[in-house]
Amino acid sequence: MPPNPGPRAVRDRTRLLAFPRPDRAAVVVGGGALAARRAAHLTRSRTPVVVFSPTLCDDVFDLLVEHLVTWENRWPTPRDLRRAWLVHAATGDAQLDARVCAMAARVREQRG
Repeated sequence: MPPNPGPRAVRDRTRLLAFPRPDRAAVVVGGGALAARRAAHLTRSRTPVVVFSPTLCDDVFDLLVEHLVTWENRWPTPRDLRRAWLVHAATGDAQLDARVCAMAARVREQRG
């Protein structure tokens, strides 16, 4: 058996989405470290970023204080997702992430 090469480096593909969409926001669901990284990358594209989470880690709070993101102190609804061009679920809870993804898929199907 060949030796295990170790964990593969995971590339952050969020930077590939860096094009401005000033007419529609990117939605990040979650307030932890992963959500903070995704939101920070998305702010570089000059696209409005809305974070939905009842709690925020320090890094997301810093983005909020710097007026780089807006914050909704709740989980998103389908109406919130209809206005988004991108939804990134990063809550740290696999079941909640799956529900957010399913809701986003239903919204996308309704949009046609």
